[in-house]
Amino acid sequence: MLRALRKLDRPFPLVEEWQWEYEYYDHALHSASLHEIYQHGSVLLGSDQPGDYWTLVVTGPQRGKVWWLRDGCATPYSSSGERGVGFLDWVRDWHLGQGWWRSE
Repeated sequence: MLRALRKLDRPFPLVEEWQWEYEYYDHALHSASLHEIYQHGSVLLGSDQPGDYWTLVVTGPQRGKVWWLRDGCATPYSSSGERGVGFLDWVRDWHLGQGWWRSE
């Protein structure tokens, strides 16, 4: 199985949430952008389910922030309404079952 290599020396391309599911999906239009979002400047932390990925940005303006990538959107992790919090906040919230992991 051939997988694309991550390019950690290239900056993560986003600074705010992007939802391409609401746009008319044109593979040629989005292909390069999606490749960069999934491969540039971040390391994979894990997955909640198929198609949902948590990444830690290591290069660029979002360095140190955790982003959630899924089919149709990419968004920075938020905790208590604060967008773009750091890795330690993400780990704490996951461990305590808070934030996005809170059970109602």
